[in-house]
Amino acid sequence: MSKHLKTEHTRRLPHFHRVGATFFITVHLYGSVPFDLLKKLQDKRDQQVEKIKKENPPDKDKQIYLIRRAYFYEYDDLLDACQNSPTHLANPKVATIVENEFRKYDGKYYNLVSLTLMPNHFHLVLDFALQVHKMNPFILGNYTNVSKVMGLIKGSSSFKANQIIGNTGNPFWGAGYYDRYIRNHFHYLAAVNYTINNVVKAKICSHWMEHPFTWLHPDYRKFDLIFPNQ
Repeated sequence: MSKHLKTEHTRRLPHFHRVGATFFITVHLYGSVPFDLLKKLQDKRDQQVEKIKKENPPDKDKQIYLIRRAYFYEYDDLLDACQNSPTHLANPKVATIVENEFRKYDGKYYNLVSLTLMPNHFHLVLDFALQVHKMNPFILGNYTNVSKVMGLIKGSSSFKANQIIGNTGNPFWGAGYYDRYIRNHFHYLAAVNYTINNVVKAKICSHWMEHPFTWLHPDYRKFDLIFPNQ
C-alpha cells in the first residue's frame, strides 16, 4: 500500500479531506440539476470567492464560508424542488440498496452519524475519527479517506440500482459530490439538523421520524442537539 495519502484534490472546489474529521456529504442523481444552471451557480460562487480572496478582508475565511454555504442552499433548493428530475431514490428498493452501502462501511471506515435519502439526492454525516482511534500506531498510508469511501459507495450502489430500474450502462449518480468537514460543535449541530430535517423542509413529511430513509444514530442524540418539530 502507498505510504502517501492524497488528502486534497481539486475539481472546481478544493476538497480538504482532514484526517479523522467529520464530514457533511451530499450526492445527487445524474440529471437532477441542469448542467448549465449548476455551472451558473458554481461560477457565481467562484467569482465571489475570488473577489474576497483578492480583497483579503480581516474576516476573509468567514465571508468565504458564507458564500459557499449560500451556494449549497441554492443547490439543495434546486434538488428539493425535483423539477424535471429523476426520482429513483423514491423507489424503496433503490433507497434500500443505497442505505445498505452506507451501512456496509459503518464501523470500518467511519461512524455513520445521520443520513437521509431524498427522491433525487442524499445527505450523510460521517465521522472518520474511528480509523484514527482503531490504528495503534496510526499509519497515514492505511487511512481510507472520503474520496475512496465515496467511490466505493457510489460505484457499488449505482451498479445495483441500475439493475433494478433498467438503466444498466448509464450514469446513475451525478459527477463528484459536495462535502464540508465539520469545524466545530455549532457546525455539527447544523449539519445533523439539516440532514434529518431535509424531508420536512421539502414537505415530504411533517416529522423526520416519519420518513423510512432518514436516520440518526441513537448515540448522537445524547448531545445537546436541537431537532425542529420534535
